[in-house]
Amino acid sequence: MRRHTLAIAILAALASTASFAETSDPQSLLIEQGYYWQAKKNPERALETWQKLLNLSPEQPDALYGIGLIQMQQNHPAEAQKYLARLQALSPVPRQALQLEQDITVNMPENAKLLEQARELGEPEDEREKAVALYRQIFQGRQPQGLIAREYYNTLGFTAKGTNEAIAGLQRLTRERPNDPIVALFLAKHLARNPATRPDGIRALAKLASNNDVGGNADETWRFALVWLGPPKPDQVALFQQFLTVHPDDTEIRALMDKGIAQGKGGGAWQRDPQMTKAFKALDDGDLKTAEPLLTARLAQKSNDVDALGGMGVLRQQQERFSDAENYLVQATRLPGGAAWQSALNDVRYWNLISQSRDAQRAGRGAQARDLVAQAERLNPGQPGAAIALAGFQAQDNQFDVAEAGYRKVLARHPGDPDALSGLINVLSQSGQPDEALKLIDSVSPAQRAKFAPSVKINALRATQVGKLAEQRGDLKAAQAAYRQALDADPENPWTRFALARMYLRDGQIRNARALIDGLLKTQPNQPDALYTSTLLSAELSEWKQAEATLGRIPTAQRTADMNELAIDIALHQQTDIAIETARRGQRPEALALLGRSESLTRQKPERVAVLAAAYVEVGAPQFGLDMMQKVVENNPNPTVDQKLLYANVLLKANKYSEAGEILREVQGQPLTEIGRQRYDDLIYLYRVKQADALREKNDLVAAYDMLSPALAQRPNDALGVGALARMYAASGNGKKAMELYTPLIQQNPNNARLQLGLADIALKGNDRSLAQSASDKALALEPGNPEILTSAARIYQGLGKNSEAAELLRKALAIETAMKARTQVAQAEPQGKSYNPFVGLPGQRRQVTDLTVAGAVPPPIDAPTKTVTSSAFASATSNDLSDPFVPPSTIASIDSPELSPARLALDTILRDRTGYVVQGLSVRSNNGEKGLSKITDVEAPFEARMPVGDNTIALRVTPVHLSAGSVGSDALSRFGKGTTTPAGSQSDTGVGLAVAFENPDEGLKADVGVSPLGFLYNTLVGGVSVSRPFEANSNFRYGANISRRPVTDSVTSFAGSEDGDGNKWGGVTANGGRGELSYDNQKLGVYGYASLHELLGNNVEDNTRLELGSGIYWYLRNNQRDTLTLGISGSAMTFKENQDFYTYGNGGYFSPQRFFSLGVPIRWAQSFDRFSYQVKSSVGLQHIAQDGADFFPGESTLQASRGNPKYESTSKTGVGYSFNAAAEYRLSSRFYLGGEIGLDNAQDYRQYAGNAYLRYLFEDLSGPMPLPVSPYRSPYSN
Repeated sequence: MRRHTLAIAILAALASTASFAETSDPQSLLIEQGYYWQAKKNPERALETWQKLLNLSPEQPDALYGIGLIQMQQNHPAEAQKYLARLQALSPVPRQALQLEQDITVNMPENAKLLEQARELGEPEDEREKAVALYRQIFQGRQPQGLIAREYYNTLGFTAKGTNEAIAGLQRLTRERPNDPIVALFLAKHLARNPATRPDGIRALAKLASNNDVGGNADETWRFALVWLGPPKPDQVALFQQFLTVHPDDTEIRALMDKGIAQGKGGGAWQRDPQMTKAFKALDDGDLKTAEPLLTARLAQKSNDVDALGGMGVLRQQQERFSDAENYLVQATRLPGGAAWQSALNDVRYWNLISQSRDAQRAGRGAQARDLVAQAERLNPGQPGAAIALAGFQAQDNQFDVAEAGYRKVLARHPGDPDALSGLINVLSQSGQPDEALKLIDSVSPAQRAKFAPSVKINALRATQVGKLAEQRGDLKAAQAAYRQALDADPENPWTRFALARMYLRDGQIRNARALIDGLLKTQPNQPDALYTSTLLSAELSEWKQAEATLGRIPTAQRTADMNELAIDIALHQQTDIAIETARRGQRPEALALLGRSESLTRQKPERVAVLAAAYVEVGAPQFGLDMMQKVVENNPNPTVDQKLLYANVLLKANKYSEAGEILREVQGQPLTEIGRQRYDDLIYLYRVKQADALREKNDLVAAYDMLSPALAQRPNDALGVGALARMYAASGNGKKAMELYTPLIQQNPNNARLQLGLADIALKGNDRSLAQSASDKALALEPGNPEILTSAARIYQGLGKNSEAAELLRKALAIETAMKARTQVAQAEPQGKSYNPFVGLPGQRRQVTDLTVAGAVPPPIDAPTKTVTSSAFASATSNDLSDPFVPPSTIASIDSPELSPARLALDTILRDRTGYVVQGLSVRSNNGEKGLSKITDVEAPFEARMPVGDNTIALRVTPVHLSAGSVGSDALSRFGKGTTTPAGSQSDTGVGLAVAFENPDEGLKADVGVSPLGFLYNTLVGGVSVSRPFEANSNFRYGANISRRPVTDSVTSFAGSEDGDGNKWGGVTANGGRGELSYDNQKLGVYGYASLHELLGNNVEDNTRLELGSGIYWYLRNNQRDTLTLGISGSAMTFKENQDFYTYGNGGYFSPQRFFSLGVPIRWAQSFDRFSYQVKSSVGLQHIAQDGADFFPGESTLQASRGNPKYESTSKTGVGYSFNAAAEYRLSSRFYLGGEIGLDNAQDYRQYAGNAYLRYLFEDLSGPMPLPVSPYRSPYSN
């Protein structure tokens, strides 16, 4: 067992490299620097150094070898071969050529696999023979070089016939690597094992015993070699005396020396039986196959041969047949002369118990392991190994307090024991006491450090404690620097790498963290701890599939209890992630069922219960999740700080800020373990970020920034905090600053699809349409099968006006969700002064900063009153202890219809504007005008069938119309037609309007062409073209323009035409012209302005011109997805060239004032539900109307003169006007919709009423909340 332990310790030191003597020679200095940087795995600096050396000496072998090695390591074999050729061309061929040739050979995949297999073979002789064969297969007859030669010769030396070759090879390496202590140790050991060279080996081991790197192993082997030598000859006594000078209390070695001296005085040297001599030589060579038959034969001849019995005991010990070994050694010690074997017997018993205890601990039988250690302790209470082993077991079980006490007890009895010292340092480090660990390390003398095992890298341990202390202070830069120093001192330590990787994560450097961990796996792909730390990093990043795959590479037999527990954690997280994704797709019942079946995985472990509880919160069952965690806390009369923090985490995810903050304030200042400290820091950070986002959503950017800034100060590069700050800038309209903050996040995490979509969103708000497009495309390429990514990308596409592509993405997302449902199974903020806040004084924001930056580590929840403070208040502010990033929880959209996924809802939004439908309506309009003249009752039954054609839609419109004005009274005959006395009768008309329409929603383009109702007295071609689009520079600004020819529907005369009693016909007026408008709407307020110019043309009607101007402003008093409330001020002005508001021949019969001014206060309230939506609009204001006098018969001068030139009088009125409109729509089913509208307009002595109803049938199913605001279907002839 001791030999086995020694071999492990030696293997742990294999990475040591030769040092270089100090020299002032420039080339030697460059050689030293080059190898230094290569040892530090910094190829860039190494390459720079080697190039400098080649500039001084173009054929310098070390430089050629160094560059060739770098090319090989960077997978450029052709370039490496070029440098090998240059080395081989030198005369004589340097050793570096042989080394590079071997490096290239070993780097081949097939040879790398052979080398791995050779290293995995164990200690038994037959396995060593196999390992040697594999090494020779790699070397292909070439002489082994470098570090691989070192391990090869060491393995060869333990084979039956390899000792001499091994010694010769190690002697060569000693000459080539004079400063390599491991080569010297291997050589000394093999010399000591060989009886012919044993004295030389003992002398070499004596020298190495004081070496800082291998002294512990050399000292142990030195003693073994003296025991193997036996009672010394007179010329060998000095070897024993030298050992006893260092170890004066070793009674066994002193007894052997005394025995040898006594035998020398007796005149006859002690002689061992020749057969036994041969057997013991075989034992020394590790040739158990030769030794066993010799010992067996001797015992057959002489069953009580003390040396044969003792030798057989040693043989069985090496075969790890400890019971047999003990039996033989017991027999040997009971015979005369057997006292020399007592030490071996005690050793076998002691280490057998220790070995059995370690096996039991690995198998999870902790109680048995402790019992075996206790037996070992009773067997040899003076030996510290058992107590140290027990403390090690306790540390593995995270019983740090007990382990610490155990190590301190050993040190009290054995001051300076290296294993106890190093164990205590590790326990202090793991238990969150880096300050105590640092003090202990600094108190260890150089002599004590020299006795530590080579695996104990004391300088790395010290730097690690410095890093942990910096972490506790929240100084991430200092922590990173310390961990880098630790990694330089112990580059192969996976836990040091993991500590530094965690710092990179907190600083937002995800790629650097992953590269650091993966770097070790490239060189040690099967090393359990390297795989374990890679798994832990994946867990930190919530990459559970990757974590599962990496952990699965660790053989089950090599997994620790912690690794097995992590496997359960991973399984639970995968299950909860599936449930959360299921809920995101709208399948909440299935998600809850999945979580219910996952409960068995928690095994009532609080950390796992917290994971499950948080998942319940995220799938929309927050109270259930909170109840789970509350039970954990309540069932424990004295809940631990860690349990309270777990509960606080779930509260935060449920947005219970007050309760979470109360727990965090309670925990603040209490002693925390290392994990507890990290968890607390994470929660404080998440607490601030979540509340900052909530304040931003309330449009309180000043308070949001004050809430976030202490977190940003601690983690200036963390994606979560910087992303929150970027969103604040985007909300303030500063898209440029938002982009500046977001760009480094993308650079650090270019393959994060969600970050790419965030970038696209900011780019879209900043009207960088090209970037929004490319970032969305990158996200889709990264995760083409993720419904959440597809849905979010579709929203960006929709914002870009690419509704067809958006709909395609959403259909793909829905198809994936459907398939997944079917198979779902359980399976840097800028530098800032203390009062700096970039949002103070912006429109709608506070004029002063708040107290949230100085509110302590745990600020008050956002529903508590937030005070504003003056800048002087910051003078006494202290920085908060905030550090470490925290991945934010995903939130499930809270909608009334939980069965609908976001993709379904988004697709519905697009389809509402694109899906085909048929609709039948009925509308009635009437006014209080004079019968036969201005009176109109308009009944229409509009029908429309719309079909999508690619990205466009086309529609057919058929609109039956019946108009009625009543009969012209006898007193009104003079004001109708040509003023004859012939009764005109009832004025009515009926017709059917026809039209086809085209729309391109992406371009905001509409067009239609048709004919006014066929059957009317007059009908004519009507239609128009319009466009309405946002400006590319800022989508809040829009412009619109249209050109049209539309019927004027004020009266029967203007719309259909009239005929008097004598058959005179006139009317059928159309407005021909254009309109332009500009608007701005930022969802907080809006402004607009418009202008139009039209020529009004009719039949036997004087031509007219209309000019109209208008503008307005409105504010959103309430604006969310379900309801809006706006209040505004509007103004308009209109003028007509002629007053044609009359019904005699030549007049158009439409409202046409020469001066019209209106100033109103409009208000609109709209609300949407799952199946019903409505809106109410009203306006009240002042109106001024002035109409000039006019001829009775304009354009008919003869008729006008013959009637005595009659004229209508001019009028001018000012008064109050108001209007009211209400519209609603109800979803009868996924395809049938019933809607309606009523309206009232009043202006002085004029009043108009209108109402309509319609039934719409869609060709595709729509679901989800009704659109807001409602857009009722109207006749194409409605105003």
